[in-house]
Amino acid sequence: MHRTILSPARRRAFTLAIVAAALAAAGCSDDDGDGGTGPAEPRAYNQIQRLGNPLVSEVLLSKQSHPTHGSIGPEDDVATIGAEVLGFLTGPGSVAGRSAEYANTLGSVLLPDMLIVQTDKDPATAGWLTWLPLAPFANGYGGRKLGDDVTDLALLAVFGDPFGADPAGAAGKEGLTTDNVSTDSQFLPAFPYAGEPN
Repeated sequence: MHRTILSPARRRAFTLAIVAAALAAAGCSDDDGDGGTGPAEPRAYNQIQRLGNPLVSEVLLSKQSHPTHGSIGPEDDVATIGAEVLGFLTGPGSVAGRSAEYANTLGSVLLPDMLIVQTDKDPATAGWLTWLPLAPFANGYGGRKLGDDVTDLALLAVFGDPFGADPAGAAGKEGLTTDNVSTDSQFLPAFPYAGEPN
């Protein structure tokens, strides 16, 4: 019987080689610890909130409708909350007292409640409703800029005439299209873009 005796240095090198091979094999494994089958049970998630355009949920919907709006998807907006949105704008006792034509125009751009961003457009044209192909928005980038005054823009949409669809109905309501509060926030040119709280 022949026995090979390794020196202590060779024994350490041999042991390290075995450990390295075992680690390499474990690192190449596609086993994520659960047998590769995923979660043991299917999981379901409930949507509890959705906020696209603040004008829709925070202005045009009653507080009691917020849970409904938060639990549905945009594809259900017209059927589920459309009548309430239009009712806020027009009809007997409505807040805005606008014509049905204007309410339908505004409803058609606010529902479904989504913020549209067209990345093939010039980022300099970013801003609230600038994705619309309607004047004066000129088919822009969309989304919102940090400096967009969403309160004034919401008031303009409800009481003004941003689409040129109801000039007579907007007449005399110019004082309702701004809260006369400007931003004093300092924005940064790089991430995180928002300045220190003030």
